[in-house]
Amino acid sequence: MTYDYPEQSYLSKTILAGVFAGIAATLSNLGYDFFFRTITQFVPSQIINVSTIIFSTMLFFTVSGLMYFFSSKFLKQGTMIYILVFAILTFLCFSWGMHINRSADPKITADFRVLFLGIITISGLLATLFIPYLMKHQSIFLD
Repeated sequence: MTYDYPEQSYLSKTILAGVFAGIAATLSNLGYDFFFRTITQFVPSQIINVSTIIFSTMLFFTVSGLMYFFSSKFLKQGTMIYILVFAILTFLCFSWGMHINRSADPKITADFRVLFLGIITISGLLATLFIPYLMKHQSIFLD
């Protein structure tokens, strides 16, 4: 039995691109978290843990897909504006993350900063570059 599905809307394609990029970012962030904690023996996990990485990354990338939809649909040069906005946002989050004070212990604060900045870098780069790439190469996640 074959089913003929109607063509997906542009909105659903951008959301799916965000979800697909979010899955890639979640797996990358979890891998980074695992290897970082293994190498440095960094134990505190009240703020950055498996559940916060999964839920925050997927939520961020779903919203990023929606933002890509609105920028590319309603703005002239929307893809370039999207890339520029997310590059600036990544830079601002990175510079803000350099000043985080996690603990009175300088070793814990330094390790937390490196962990946080790695996750920000992975998520920021994938949101900035991977969602527009996926929208130009939709066969990666739609076929």
